[in-house]
Amino acid sequence: MIQMEVNNVPVELKPQDRQVFTQLLNSMLPAMVGGKKIIELLCSILSEGSKRGIETTNPTYQAALWAMYQVGVRGVRINNETNNADLKTEKSTEFDKQPFESHFTNGNITTGRAMVASMILFTNRNMRVNQVMQQVVPQTIEMMKPTNEAVMKARLAGEDIHITAARYFVRMIEAGHAMESLEVRCALQVLADLSVAAFSYSVENKTINIEGFNEANACALAYLQGMDAEHIAQVHTRAVSANARMRGAAKPVVMARRRRS
Repeated sequence: MIQMEVNNVPVELKPQDRQVFTQLLNSMLPAMVGGKKIIELLCSILSEGSKRGIETTNPTYQAALWAMYQVGVRGVRINNETNNADLKTEKSTEFDKQPFESHFTNGNITTGRAMVASMILFTNRNMRVNQVMQQVVPQTIEMMKPTNEAVMKARLAGEDIHITAARYFVRMIEAGHAMESLEVRCALQVLADLSVAAFSYSVENKTINIEGFNEANACALAYLQGMDAEHIAQVHTRAVSANARMRGAAKPVVMARRRRS
């Protein structure tokens, strides 16, 4: 039996339906994109639940406790008047020491580990662009919508969507947008959301070369799309195989242009 102390009272944690964790993740991601820390948000959820008299057996309350447990919290004491929280934590956890794909077993899906792993990944991504690591600064769904639509509109018949997204990125660079600009950040996130881990390009030669895929991102994305543990494992295997094929064999793709009608 797994327990957490909440205001000095032991609370038993029970596995929850994945939909509960998905809803919790969707409610927290916008705030995390805005810079809020996961523990801060979880404490706020517990505090609000306490003020409203929510039972500790409530699925969302349980999901929040599971998320805290997965990152090493073993007890929480919340002052509802100040919203301050005192945490009792383990000195270290095995969370970051495990292979990322191991977070997506059936058991880890029902105890929040898969959700926490996905949340941490999507707010801490990097991508290698022309051999330089670039941070993928998370953008809100509202900010990403125009870019996602523009990429889909730019896709040529039969073109790999990864190439379309990379071509759109280069177009933003050609237009004079800096790497720190919103236009480029959104373009970079489209590539990250497609699990691209590294690519290179040449404006002069009009070429693009996808150099690798983010295997962890592929797992997290499959989880968010509702796949079960078996299918997530298959997605991970395909990403690993794709990277193996690409090592030493990747060739630049000449960027095609839309013809004017």
